[in-house]
Amino acid sequence: HEGKEGVVGIVLNGQDGKAVLERASGSPFFIQPIFRESGFFNLVSQFQGPRHFLLAYLEDYKMDPNSASPLMTFSVFDDYAEAKDVTLVRCDCLNKSIEMEEARKVVQSLLDNYRKQEDYSVVKTFNDRPASFDVDDHISRMNKRWTEYSSATIES
Repeated sequence: HEGKEGVVGIVLNGQDGKAVLERASGSPFFIQPIFRESGFFNLVSQFQGPRHFLLAYLEDYKMDPNSASPLMTFSVFDDYAEAKDVTLVRCDCLNKSIEMEEARKVVQSLLDNYRKQEDYSVVKTFNDRPASFDVDDHISRMNKRWTEYSSATIES
């Protein structure tokens, strides 16, 4: 998707792609901050099976989940996960207030949160035991991760 305006592409191995989809169906919600010089704001992600994630401003979602407009979406295509050990991810940025590099980091971070067991435990807590979810710790860990991501494709 290089060169397409408003589109980001990421490649995962087949096993990671299947893990993301399986875990997302059981834990469909999560929050992802976007960090800027002036601070940060949160997006809420909602998985809509079989392969799509919608992301909106958390504050809009809290006011009215039914009218919160998606700022970006991404889809996980695992059609070749078994035969070719590859999963393709396409992100569409629907709102110009999100920069493409920010969109890439958001998708990469969410994919990591679902594919890595140690990170997925936080997603599971957010969905299954929200009172136990430590939002300050999450924001701190995501801030560290945000600065570590480069323009390279996701590690498989």
